[in-house]
Parts: sequence; structure tokens; C-alpha cells
Amino acid sequence: MICIPPMKTAAAVLSLLAVSRCVQAQTGPPLIPAIESVTPMGTVAQDPVVQGRDGTYSAQMGKVSFWLFNDTALTVYNASHENFFSNSLSWATNPDATNGITLNGNDVDASGYPTAFFPFLPWELQYNQQHAGSGNSCQVKPCGAEFAIWPGPLVPDPARNRALILYGEIWRSPTYSGWVSIGEGIAVWRNGKITRPVMNPGAAYPTLMWQGSVVGFTSGWVVSGDTLYAYGNKGGFLVEDTQIARVPLANATTASAWTYYAGNNTWSTSASNAVTVLNGGAAGSSVFYDNFLGMYVAIYSGVFNSNLYYNVSYTPWGPWSSATQFYTGLPAYQNDADYAALAHPEFAQGNGQTQFVTYVQDTGFLAQDLQLLKVVFAPPSP
Repeated sequence: MICIPPMKTAAAVLSLLAVSRCVQAQTGPPLIPAIESVTPMGTVAQDPVVQGRDGTYSAQMGKVSFWLFNDTALTVYNASHENFFSNSLSWATNPDATNGITLNGNDVDASGYPTAFFPFLPWELQYNQQHAGSGNSCQVKPCGAEFAIWPGPLVPDPARNRALILYGEIWRSPTYSGWVSIGEGIAVWRNGKITRPVMNPGAAYPTLMWQGSVVGFTSGWVVSGDTLYAYGNKGGFLVEDTQIARVPLANATTASAWTYYAGNNTWSTSASNAVTVLNGGAAGSSVFYDNFLGMYVAIYSGVFNSNLYYNVSYTPWGPWSSATQFYTGLPAYQNDADYAALAHPEFAQGNGQTQFVTYVQDTGFLAQDLQLLKVVFAPPSP
């Protein structure tokens, strides 16, 4: 097995500590590192018109931390006369989270209020417009039916002057309980414009890389060198079986360039051969390399419970340690479980000893708070 910290130079990896960890990784996962303290820091500060939103994946581009959200509810109507839409974008320009995190910027429309930032394709926009409204104002039944985009991880790719947005597309309607997953894909964000390249020519939804019953690898990510590792969840009974795929970052939007971890240090071109590498979290997982620990860390929410967990590994694909609970979230509205616990390593302090983690707490109907935690790892034992 090869240990691969996300660094490109030989000098950065050739240390006795790294070598000893590589040797240990051959025989199994690392020991779970101790957490010294977990401190609740209140909620992430947002625009006061935001009633609630979730998703909460973030990444740093330049000096700015960008946050991508899913369903967003406002206390006012924006210029499109909407107060609920399937995605929104905010950012924080202060990298110091010592006293909390403030999202001081938002993608807004002419009203000055947040709006959906992710572009619809012409046919999606037409469908949503035809089904919008109710009663006589609805052109096509069922009224309120829509295609919606839920953005997931944001992957910076500065070498190509772009970022990738991993996302899922759903269909939902007031006449249908829940929603229907259409598939998952990768958008390209360059020079302020988001495009959705064709990945499956001839398919029913050509801009979606993973469709139907295939696992979509949009639940978490980490980059090592110039390779993107992406995680996908296969839901089971009270569990999310997490698989991993990889691709050269330059070829991330080319379906044939992806390979899937099939166990025993082998990778397959077929997604059907992917195996479970860990049991991840409800509404995604965050994975990052922690320089203080010298290992990869996964942080996520429990499935249908309000517990927060972490695992560690020497490589993105494992072997991963067993899940260890480190916190229980606040009680939520109507006994809902907290969810979407994600780390935001761009705010890390002490070379990664201190990490900042958010989770989503339902506080009412279409209302959520983004609770913020400061997590401090204990120094390694001598």
C-alpha cells in the first residue's frame, strides 16, 4: 500500500513519520486519534432574510470560502417572486473562525435578496415554468411539479482556472411524497459562469454522469496531487454504504476516465464493481487531509440520529478506522434528526489541530440553523 498525502513534492512526503505510517497502513487502519475538546460556537451568521437552507459544502478559492446550499427558504420574496428555491450560494471573506463564521456575501438578484445560482437547461426551465403556480395560473398539471438541482461538493481546480460542482438532480411535486432522483453530474464553474457539459451522449439526461440505480459519486471529495477522489453513498437500512471513485482532475467530466475502487488495492472501470469503504453520513460526508494528524479524516452525521462521527485513514480509499462518535447535536423541530455534518478545513487552525464543523438543525417548517462546532484534536501520543 502507498501512503499519499495531498502534496506533489518528494520532500513533502519523505519523512520518518510518513514512512512509519505507511508501514502501519499495510496491516490495517490507523488508530482513531483522540479529540481534546468540542466547543459549540452558536450558528453560522447569514443574511437575516434567510429562514433556512442546508447542503453546506464549502471550499476555498483564492482568499474566499464559498458555500453551496440546497433548498433555501427566505422570509421575503426576491425579484423572481420566489421565497423557496433549490439552491443558493454564499461566501465568507474572513478566514479567521476564532469567533465564529460569517457568510457576508450572497449571490443575489435585482431585489438584493438571495436567488438560485445554478443554471437550468432550457427544457428544465420550460417544464418548471409550465407547472408553476396553482389553480388557473398553472399551465400544466400537476401544479408545483419541478426539476430541482441540489449542488454538492465544490472542487477547486486552479491549474485549469476553474472549479467543479458535483450536483444531483431531482424531480418533485406536491402530488408525490418525497422526490425522484434523476441522477448526478458535474458542472464547470469558470470566470463566473457555470456550464453543464454533456457526459452521456444519447442518454435520457446527457448532462448527468450517473443515472438510474447507479451510485452517484457526489457525496464527498478530496484531491491528492492531481487526482480527484469522490465518494458516493448507496443507501441501506439505517446505513449509508460509501464507495469511492477516482479520476485525473483534468478529465473529471469525461465518464470513461473514471475508475472505481473494487477492493484489495484494485480499481475497475465499472461502477458496478465498487465496494463499500466506510459507512458515511446522512446528506453527505466531508473528507480532508489533516496535516496535524498526518492522515485523512471523514466527518459526517449519523443516519436518522443526531450524532456526529469521524473516521481516519492513511489513503482516501482506506482501510478506514471504525466510526467514532464525537458529539450529539441539539434537539430539532418535531424530533427531526440533525444532518449534513460537514467539516470546513479552509478555516483550520494549528496546521489542522483545530477544525470547524457545521451541522444542520431543523428549527421549524422550512427553517434551519447551521450550528457551528470547534473541534480540537489531541496531540499524538509519543
